[in-house]
Amino acid sequence: MKFTSCLFITLLFFFSGHLYAKNVGGVDDWEYKTVTGNLKPTPGCKSKEKASKQATAPYRYKRYTDIMCKNIGYGWSIAKVEKDGEVACDTCEGVEGDEGEKKYRCYVKNVTVKCKIVARGY
Repeated sequence: MKFTSCLFITLLFFFSGHLYAKNVGGVDDWEYKTVTGNLKPTPGCKSKEKASKQATAPYRYKRYTDIMCKNIGYGWSIAKVEKDGEVACDTCEGVEGDEGEKKYRCYVKNVTVKCKIVARGY
């Protein structure tokens, strides 16, 4: 009885877990997906030069392209940016600065990102 239960537990331990996972053993298989979208607009209303400069800031650009990949699902990350996109600015309604100048919110549109995830399966 004791031998049978020990054998059963050993077999469960042996066949459980990620023993036969696809990525075990140094094989790097990746799945790729290409996503195109717009990045989030800048906060607040600023002059056109400041808003466009803030929209293309390196930290902001990297952060929001990474979020585009993470919106696909758990485990997705950015592989590379394939197309940088272009800056577009919208005027803020009802907000004017000194001397009646218009204020803007800018964003980067049509950014194409290649996302990757480790291939799943056995």
